[in-house]
Amino acid sequence: MLSRACLLCIGLVCCLVIRTVDADPRPHVVFLSPDDSNFWSMTAGFMEEVAADLDMGLEVRFDHDRHRFSYQQLAERVLNRKQRPDYLVFMAKENVTEPMLTLAHEAGVKTFTFNTEIPQAAQATLGLPRETLANWIGHVVPDNVQSGQVLAEILAGQARQLSKAEHRAPTRMIALSGTLDSSAAKDRNLGLEKVADGEQIKLMQLIYADWSRQQAEEKTRVLLSRYSGITAIWSASDGMAMGAIDAIRQTGRASGQDIVVGGMDWEPQALAAVRRGELAVSLGRHFMGGGLVLLLLHDYHKGYDFASASASSSAALKYQLQPATPSNLDRVERVMRPESWRRVDFRAFSRVHNPDLDGQAFSANQVMDGFMAALAADAGASQQP
Repeated sequence: MLSRACLLCIGLVCCLVIRTVDADPRPHVVFLSPDDSNFWSMTAGFMEEVAADLDMGLEVRFDHDRHRFSYQQLAERVLNRKQRPDYLVFMAKENVTEPMLTLAHEAGVKTFTFNTEIPQAAQATLGLPRETLANWIGHVVPDNVQSGQVLAEILAGQARQLSKAEHRAPTRMIALSGTLDSSAAKDRNLGLEKVADGEQIKLMQLIYADWSRQQAEEKTRVLLSRYSGITAIWSASDGMAMGAIDAIRQTGRASGQDIVVGGMDWEPQALAAVRRGELAVSLGRHFMGGGLVLLLLHDYHKGYDFASASASSSAALKYQLQPATPSNLDRVERVMRPESWRRVDFRAFSRVHNPDLDGQAFSANQVMDGFMAALAADAGASQQP
């Protein structure tokens, strides 16, 4: 028989092993996608590659009904499980962000929101991440206000090159937005409005087309018949921009020659239109936002808190969208390819796997720049964050 001393030593060793395992389990993340569109499918696919490199368990749940109530129900089903995830990641959607964060808090599940700004109602009640809910770990979002402004300025510049009017005359522009309850649409509109009716742009009208290509086509036809001299069409999404191009063609004009059109999202069909010269520009790269979230969660789970490392010491982070134009289209298309995602080892951006990064300045924009540089590099090139 084993002596009491031996048994005590074995017990202590077992306790140490159990504590080590408990202290550093493989994190399990559930991502709630707001719909199953091409953009969100691409977002999920990119997240899967990042999760594989970082050895994270990732489960993606799509809201096929595409409604705020069904989105909340999706969260409820996950949070009511016996085995709940360590982290719940979801888009900050109007009208349901506050209840979803509250439900997760009550269930003891840490959350990370992303892609759109925190709705004003939720921010008025809950503030920012970690201010009232300790398990609301963070929020990361593209700067949609800045993106709306940049898109308008790019279009105005290109329209002036096409227009035969006096160089100083402002560009006559119409605009297509998404839905009234979309914070992304609101912020992009705000960016447009910052430069509208100024020296560069005269905004004739902004209308909502429900993110729909068909609605955008129908409403653009009406606006083109209503206003003369339109030389630019601003769109809050690539899908609606493609609808505007359809409408221009039906009026006997040519997009890219008579009228310039720009959108957002880096949709594959839009990038093809950029190559054909029909679409002037598409702002994007936010499909990588979910991968950025996983990187931050991975390091947070291992003891490296992104909030304390960021320049602002905030858990709410922003990054900028980038334009895809004929001059950089090859590079953007390399970034978009799943084979590029598989080639890159995303551990190169983790402070856990690269302790030398710990003393360096951190920003969401910097990490997204690093992602793009690695993804756009030629196969076999070294990966440097």
